[in-house]
Amino acid sequence: MSYTTLLSHLHRPSSTTAPPTLQGLIVHHLAHLAPSPTPLAAAIVSSPLFRPFSFAKLDALSTSFRHAAHAKLTLLKQESSGLFSPSLNTRLANWSTSLLKGFEGGHAVTRLACCSGLLMGLEDILPRLPAKQPDVKFSVEDELVLAFADVIDLFTSSDSWGKQFLPIAEGGEDALTLPLIISSQALLAVPPEKIVALPLQQMLNLVVRTITQAFLNGSFISTFSSSLEYNPEFKVSIKSQASVRQEIDAMASSPAMIHMGSLSKLCSRNISLYVDYRPKLALPPVHETFRALETIARNVEAGWLDSGLAEATEELIAPDTLPLTVSIWTILKTLLFCTIMMTEAGLSTSVYIPPAFCHSSSALALITLRTFSHLAFVIDKFGGAGHGAFTELKRGFYLALDVLANNPDESEQFVKGLFDEIWTSGFTPTHPVQRAKKAFALSAMEQLVPVLSSTTIQTIILPFCSPHLSDYTHRGEFESAHSVVLAVFSSRSKRVVKNVTLHPDDPLILDSAFTERMVPFYLQCLLENSSDGRLNVTQLCLAFAVLVKSASLTRDPALAWLCISSVLDTCKGLSDDNDRRHRLHLALISSLPSLPLVLLPQALSAVKDIVNGAPSDANREELVEALFREIMDNIGDKEKEYAVCWWNDRRVEWSLGELVPAPHDGTHTKAERSETLGPARL
Repeated sequence: MSYTTLLSHLHRPSSTTAPPTLQGLIVHHLAHLAPSPTPLAAAIVSSPLFRPFSFAKLDALSTSFRHAAHAKLTLLKQESSGLFSPSLNTRLANWSTSLLKGFEGGHAVTRLACCSGLLMGLEDILPRLPAKQPDVKFSVEDELVLAFADVIDLFTSSDSWGKQFLPIAEGGEDALTLPLIISSQALLAVPPEKIVALPLQQMLNLVVRTITQAFLNGSFISTFSSSLEYNPEFKVSIKSQASVRQEIDAMASSPAMIHMGSLSKLCSRNISLYVDYRPKLALPPVHETFRALETIARNVEAGWLDSGLAEATEELIAPDTLPLTVSIWTILKTLLFCTIMMTEAGLSTSVYIPPAFCHSSSALALITLRTFSHLAFVIDKFGGAGHGAFTELKRGFYLALDVLANNPDESEQFVKGLFDEIWTSGFTPTHPVQRAKKAFALSAMEQLVPVLSSTTIQTIILPFCSPHLSDYTHRGEFESAHSVVLAVFSSRSKRVVKNVTLHPDDPLILDSAFTERMVPFYLQCLLENSSDGRLNVTQLCLAFAVLVKSASLTRDPALAWLCISSVLDTCKGLSDDNDRRHRLHLALISSLPSLPLVLLPQALSAVKDIVNGAPSDANREELVEALFREIMDNIGDKEKEYAVCWWNDRRVEWSLGELVPAPHDGTHTKAERSETLGPARL
């Protein structure tokens, strides 16, 4: 088809030529037209063929210019060039400049689509261009920013005259969503110093509006329950003609949802740049953005609880309903990733703002954690919010906790609000959503314990953890509850060591009464959970070491010996359970660095009897190896000399020879240490 025929098609409001054919013609003539493609670019931008706007039309337009950049590079490489010929980059830059001249006077949305495609095409071919030559993207980036600014003006204009020029979209599509989707990926390729020239607040409002509408403000599951029908074989079955089927399918396949990744990245970048460059102006609109995400999450949680899907497994869902639930889960995962991306962008930049705005930072962290709490049933499918979470979620979750922990009052507010919500929800403790929220709460509490008051810990945290300390059937809550209790002990120990008194009347810090009450309780809990299938060896050793350390820092260090003697007494009654007894022996050895010097001789004497009475060579070897590791690496300087001398005496008694080297106490010369250590080391 000739160039003249292509122009005739572009001047018509409709064309009989197939869209792929027309798109291929545009690409060909944009790349081959000589001496300049400016007239064709002008004809494309002003063509009525792309009006009224639709995603398909704008996407085809953008893709045409993107492919044209590839075609032009191939053509330029095939041309012969002499010594005095312009460089490849120069010729490509001249070609793109010619296209930009043709965009002048075109509609802002059309110009934006063309510039987006052109910039993405140049981004694609950059690796194939000669290095250390002028950047061919500069002028295209500038034009893209100007076109996007014009689009923002179109949708934010307050005068009646400006509203007359609002773009019209066909088929019920949102005229605002279209240009944002088309340009979102290209705008990410524009340098930050150019993006900040845009009206960032208006840009943020438009992008957030698009994202909020794409998720229907979180109400897309609200009509699910009303569409359920009775089915004796399945718990969840949707009527075949229910409108919710079409609504969910349309939402999942909408352009905004398909491109939610680039929209979320654009919003995240907008937030980061806005807070970084204009913190005083940025924090209120960013706060509103976080509020919008929380509202979506709250509505989604309410709809999920009402839908009946929360307690339904795949076997309980009717086969014709299963594809619908898959679409719902795809949307929920998209919402989670979108939330993580946007909240992390705001929090990561808020930590660098001036101290005068610190309250705003903690407020953002508080909203973020509440939002994650509403999405706990989704997070639970990805391993939870704690140590088992994927990298992005873990980074956002712990960042929010770190920011919130700088404000003890906000931390207290979050903890009380979270547990009030769990306790007053009206659902049974075994409900899947309740379990997910409890697991989330426990993961958060573990990090906030150091800044919580003793009253909150004793009246809220520990009563909440207690039922889960022995319920090993739900592994996540079981391990998280133990982690929280250990965080309480560890926090108290650190305060005592640092001699930091935050609250003069706090028994946790001053008189150790709180710890003295807690140690016997948790000691018994650990002994009960030393059986196979509960706490593993590593967890048991870590927990017991922290417990003994905290007990040794109380008013009466003999409380630490209570822990040791209780383990010894328990082991005496386990003559038929060698595995459990061996785990407890390893736990006792792990606590040696936590003991004060006054108790160490008696404890080492007990360890000697344990090693001598080991039921097998394998157990004896593991005990000796663990003992050597604690003496060598973990025992403090004050107790080191005694422990090393004791160890060297045992080596002779146990006839270990060079199998297990002798650690040194720091008093020997290098040559003496070399001779003592021997050639092998465990």
